[in-house]
Amino acid sequence: MDDKDATTHLAMFGGKLDAKRNPKNYQRRDDGSHIFHNAKEYYEWWYFDAAFTNGYHAVAVFHYRNIFLKPMQPSIQLFIYRPDGTKKERYALIAPEAATAAPDYCDVRMGDAWVKESGGVYELYMNIKGIGARLTFTGKTPPWKPGTGFNYKDEDEGLIAGWVVPVPEAHVTGELHLNDQTVAVSGSGYHDHNWGNYHCCRTFSFWYWGRIHHPRYAIDYAWVAPRKEGAPVHAPLMIARDGEIVLSTNMLHVSFENEQKDEATGRCYARRLLLSAYAAGVELEIRITTREVIESNQLPMVTDWPHYYFRFLADYEMDISVDGDRESVAGQLLHELMQL
Repeated sequence: MDDKDATTHLAMFGGKLDAKRNPKNYQRRDDGSHIFHNAKEYYEWWYFDAAFTNGYHAVAVFHYRNIFLKPMQPSIQLFIYRPDGTKKERYALIAPEAATAAPDYCDVRMGDAWVKESGGVYELYMNIKGIGARLTFTGKTPPWKPGTGFNYKDEDEGLIAGWVVPVPEAHVTGELHLNDQTVAVSGSGYHDHNWGNYHCCRTFSFWYWGRIHHPRYAIDYAWVAPRKEGAPVHAPLMIARDGEIVLSTNMLHVSFENEQKDEATGRCYARRLLLSAYAAGVELEIRITTREVIESNQLPMVTDWPHYYFRFLADYEMDISVDGDRESVAGQLLHELMQL
């Protein structure tokens, strides 16, 4: 690994492996727009998901400019998963003149869909051809900005990719709309925000991402593999306990077991992930076993090679120690694989 590889791929923590306890660096404007007007590959999206006590799940995405379309264009996406495993999904393209995003805080409007933050509470509405959601996300864990918030930053080339998690965990209430059916919901939710001025496939080959919501813990993680051989893996991790962020680091390690081939796409994925981190008085081990592949898609061709997206429902077992206070917990999570 040369100095530039470290500086660019480990930009979140100044080109090195590091860990912070109880970070306070997030600012409200981190969840506003980061528009690069002169960048042909500028992209930005706001992602929300929720798991409800009645067994429903929902995922909503506002793509201010969708890097996974060619030509790039604003779009919205909504997925609703029923308790019986069936799903409803909708996509819609939005005219560029009908898409706006405030720079100082989250206030995104795309056609009739919108999301807005006020006082740390997010109100969201999206309805696409009779499938919709109107939800309120009230944060339970402080916003997380891992270090600088840059997944990648190349000063020489002017390339920037950013990621923040304004809502690591929230209490979510509202309703889902399934044509003529309205379903009242309550549960736990998550929101993150991505942006950049170049297509991330130029520097990254794949990522695994996931989040855990437990009555005492909230965990967010990613394992972002570099495209350049020998460059470091970008591996952010947040651990919150009892509503407080106790660790923000890039010192996560992930290993993969039990490789499976997805029948729909012919692509392989790891059915079992082993996560570990030891930093700043915190020890973490998580064993994730995928139960079900709930999304597996080849994305639209935007490069000379195909990209694939997977979303999984999985079980986890976690052993954690914070300053010697040890605990073991278990539960379920959603996690994803993006193959670039």
